[in-house]
Amino acid sequence: VNSEKHEKDHHHSALLLPACALQAQSCGLHEMGIDTITIQTNGVCQQCADRFMSNAPYFKGVTNGEYDMQTSKLFISYQWKKTNPDKLRKQISNLGYQADDVPANEKVRAKLPACCRMEKRH
Repeated sequence: VNSEKHEKDHHHSALLLPACALQAQSCGLHEMGIDTITIQTNGVCQQCADRFMSNAPYFKGVTNGEYDMQTSKLFISYQWKKTNPDKLRKQISNLGYQADDVPANEKVRAKLPACCRMEKRH
């Protein structure tokens, strides 16, 4: 799991599990059927963050979701008996965003606000 510090004003949280949920191994959550994944997206603005946080926590099997707007990374805890990383990446793609190496669904992306279609400058 990513060890970078996340400033409160740079990410949204939908906390449904203890804070240690994003470190499933150290909390013994894997044995409870929960794993975590960090997915690199191409979100760029507050609207992107809002879109992730109003959708990702409700994907089937997801128990916790956080988005770091500064790095464009989505941190997801999920029940591995109900979903898997490939399905999660596909669902993010269907929101109109790249998810690691899975390209964005272009038809959906074309309908996003202009600010959400911009490329992030580092």
